Amino acid sequence: MTMKETDYIIETLKDWCNQFEGIHVRYAYDANTEYHIVEVDPESIRRGNSSYKQAELDFWAAFMNEFPDSDLLICEPSSSNNMINCMFENPLRLRVILDGETFVVKTHPMTEVIIMSQRSQHASTNRNEYTNINEYSLAA
Repeated sequence: MTMKETDYIIETLKDWCNQFEGIHVRYAYDANTEYHIVEVDPESIRRGNSSYKQAELDFWAAFMNEFPDSDLLICEPSSSNNMINCMFENPLRLRVILDGETFVVKTHPMTEVIIMSQRSQHASTNRNEYTNINEYSLAA
């Protein structure tokens, strides 16, 4: 692994984070297998967004062309991936409309966020742990 490979991957992932709202990506290098591992979710983006699918194919082809002796795995999050050496993870960006105002909230994927309005008596959040999607229910 070279820093050039790592920098190339991280720059591409930053571009994806800006291009695809709601995407969550993690990147690690597994020295045992010598694989660059990129986990992407939710599935609605990985498999349901044609622009993302094309960006993934383009990235993979460009990476293989630039670094033909390197291995790159782009997949859904999996406990079988060795992500101990995580080199990049974007915070989730949530767009929330509350009392008629739009806010962008950044949070780590494993953080539960509770949003309350000044007018609301209570708010709740529900975390879908399989796809890293946060679903919100607000009561006014």
